This record gives sequence, C-alpha cells and structure tokens, in this order.
Amino acid sequence: MSSAKFASITAGLLARKGEAQAWNQLGRAEPEQRAPRWRGPLPEAATPPPPPPVKDKSCSVRMSVHDFERLGILAVKTDTTRQQLLKEALAQFLDAKAKDFGCACLGACDSNCGGEA
Repeated sequence: MSSAKFASITAGLLARKGEAQAWNQLGRAEPEQRAPRWRGPLPEAATPPPPPPVKDKSCSVRMSVHDFERLGILAVKTDTTRQQLLKEALAQFLDAKAKDFGCACLGACDSNCGGEA
C-alpha cells in the first residue's frame, strides 16, 4: 500500500464561518475571486404580484339539533352544502333589510347615508 501525503487534522484546517477560501494544488489559499458580472440584457422591472384574493370572514351560528338536521337534509336534497344555504339565506335577509332602510350598505359606506331612506 503506497503512502500518500495527507494533511494532519489540526486546528489550522478550520476556518471561521464566512472566511473559508479555496486551496490550490500547492496548499496555498487562492486569491479571492470576484463574482462574475451580469453580461446579459438587464432584467425588466418585475410586475408586482396580484393582490391576494379576498377571503371570506367566518362567523358561527348556534342552532338547535332539529334545525341543524333540517338544514342538512335540505342541503342533500338541493345538492349543496349547509354553508352555501346559510350564505344564501343571509344574502336574502340583508337584501330585504336594505330595502327597509333604503340603502344597500345599511350605513356601512362612506357616503354618510346612515341607512336613512
């Protein structure tokens, strides 16, 4: 078995983080090289990403077991979900109240209608 020259493992082989350098064949550190410059065309200004979709807010509704079962049966018969049925019912309720108050926003807009007719 031929004996090759290997460096002994000493503290001299260690480098602090960020201070490591490549070694050449002679065992000396190579001079620090600069990163290559970009030689291609300049990148175009990146377009901003589209805004995230508006998420629905959540709200819980307490109901009796009997009403929960009835809502579930209706959801199965209409091939929809309880959630969708509740959303539709709320939309109908708010539309009716908007007619009562004469303002579709029910006073939640900036036009200071205050829900007045």
